[in-house]
Amino acid sequence: MNTNKTQFMNLKNRIWTTLAFTTMSFLTISCSQDDESINQELQTEKDSYTVSDFTVSLENKEAEEQACFTRDLIAGQHEVVGQVSININDDASWTLTYQTIDGWSLSETHLDLSKDCTMSSFPVTKSGNPQVGKFDYAANHEGGVNKVEYTIYQDQFSWNFCFAAHAVVDGPQGSETAWAKGESFGGKNWAMYVQANLIGCLQVT
Repeated sequence: MNTNKTQFMNLKNRIWTTLAFTTMSFLTISCSQDDESINQELQTEKDSYTVSDFTVSLENKEAEEQACFTRDLIAGQHEVVGQVSININDDASWTLTYQTIDGWSLSETHLDLSKDCTMSSFPVTKSGNPQVGKFDYAANHEGGVNKVEYTIYQDQFSWNFCFAAHAVVDGPQGSETAWAKGESFGGKNWAMYVQANLIGCLQVT
C-alpha cells in the first residue's frame, strides 16, 4: 500500500515538473518572439538616407539655389561658422545641408530627427545631454569638406518636426563642436535642436 502511494506521488511530481518546464519554455519562446518583433519595429523606424560631401567654391555662393528653411551653424556657443538648410526634392525626399563659411570645414556630422517636438525621441542622457554617438544619421569627412548633404526618404512626410544637427568643425584655432541654432536641450551643455516648419517650402517646390 505504501509502495503504491509512493509511486503515485513520484508520478504526480514528474507530471507537475513536466508541465512547469513546458510552461516556462513556452513563455521564454513567446518573450523571445516579442523581443524580436520589437527590435524589428525599432530597426524599421529609421528612414533610408544617403550622405554626400563636397569641397565647393564659396565664391559663387550667391548663385546657389535659395533654401526654403535655414538656420545658422554655431561653433563654440557663439560663432557663426556656416548654415544648416533644408530643401524638398521632386521625388518627395528632402535634403538637409551643412555648409561652412570660408576658413572652416566639416570633419564629422551627426543628425537625428523627432516627429514630436513636445515629447522628443532624441537619445539623451539622464541629465538631458544629447548622445550624438547614437544619432540615427552620421558620417565622417576628410580633406577639407565644407558641404555635406543628407537626403532623407520618408514614407510619410511631415511639414513640422524637430531635428538636431551636430558637427565637428575645423577652423583657425582647431576643432570645435557646432550645432544648428535652435532650442536648448536643457542639459548641462549648450547643445540645441531645431523646430522645423516647412510650410514655406510649398511656395518653393
